[in-house]
Amino acid sequence: MIREIAYDEIVHAQQHFRSILDSMARPGKINRLDPVRLTPPPALNKASVIVAFALLNGDVSFHLVNMDDEHRAYISANTRAVAASIETAAFVFLRGEEAADVVEGIHCGILTYPETAATAVIQVDAVSEHPIADGLKIELQGPGIGTRSRVYVGHLNPDLLLALQARNMEFPLGIDTIFTCDNGGSGDPCVFAIPRTTRVAWQAC
Repeated sequence: MIREIAYDEIVHAQQHFRSILDSMARPGKINRLDPVRLTPPPALNKASVIVAFALLNGDVSFHLVNMDDEHRAYISANTRAVAASIETAAFVFLRGEEAADVVEGIHCGILTYPETAATAVIQVDAVSEHPIADGLKIELQGPGIGTRSRVYVGHLNPDLLLALQARNMEFPLGIDTIFTCDNGGSGDPCVFAIPRTTRVAWQAC
């Protein structure tokens, strides 16, 4: 199994953690991740791998939707995190074209411990501050946003957003979401986030 020796668990992880944290604090803001030479298995983009390397450790669990043992072994070997069912995993990795019913299985916390809710990491093909052909325009309002934030996303099933919206209606329960993208390999890996506290609206570009 590939061990990514180019990834520094201190230097790179701290840089990437700060970028991810800034994305969570400022919903809709696209943060570029300092690139690292990585060779993940097909179906895992580098941005999702960087999120996993920065946030996962031996004390948390993860679930990969519609990926196989090779992908699970790769994440475990590089983070020491343990694969788990979608219902119990702390982090759930999926692709933007997945069906909305996947979201139904993700843990959204319980009233006494809402902080136990999972974080969803969703891979998409393109993310931009400008319109994307055949993409979605997502508008965000809420904490961390001045008036309104706008981001454009390619290859995202809008039903996923609808399902997440439904799961986040009973705050403080809900699912925080990190979107990841390699922009077709043409740019640095990037992320933006939609925390459970954010109000979301979308339409086709």
